[in-house]
Amino acid sequence: MTTSRARPLIRFSMLLLLQISYLLGQESEREAVAVLPFEFRGLSPDERTQLRQQFVEAFGESMRFDVLTASAFTHALERSGLKNIDSCNAQPCLGQLGVMLGVAKVVHVSVDRWRDRFVVHIRLVRSYDSALLYDERADHTGEFSTLLSTVIPEQGRKLSAARLDSGTKWYLVAAAVLAGVGMIYLIYNSFAKSSSTDATISTTTTQQ
Repeated sequence: MTTSRARPLIRFSMLLLLQISYLLGQESEREAVAVLPFEFRGLSPDERTQLRQQFVEAFGESMRFDVLTASAFTHALERSGLKNIDSCNAQPCLGQLGVMLGVAKVVHVSVDRWRDRFVVHIRLVRSYDSALLYDERADHTGEFSTLLSTVIPEQGRKLSAARLDSGTKWYLVAAAVLAGVGMIYLIYNSFAKSSSTDATISTTTTQQ
């Protein structure tokens, strides 16, 4: 009798564990992100190459995102039939481009130079609705070498660590756990009362 009454509680506990495992598994999946070719003004071709390479390397260090490689990016462009994306810098266009590239998000970076002053503008746009999830500006006055070795890598790591919308939020997992614990308590409490009633009935019958 006791075993049969405990079975629903055991089944529910197993289902709860499976649900939590699924949510945590969703959280661990890496989203595909494309870092688009940078938009530059006032920099040489060699400086442009160096800046983008430093940013992509720093951004990918955390392994939080599945960053589209250069070859995969080129292949995706060819597959979509796109040739010139230099003018694609508005949010709606960036979102559509992300969909065509088959990624969840796109990163657009522009770097402007006026003598020894550099302004870096970084945006991250979600593909399916063109929502702006990250918008950051960094102003640097000084040598290009400092921009390359310090400012750009710091910005790449900062973006990688930013709180965006990817994955299952921690509070959803917590809510699932709390709801499950509550249900287990109710079932256990009901089971305990039922057992107590059976014990009372059994005692009364014995006495008679």
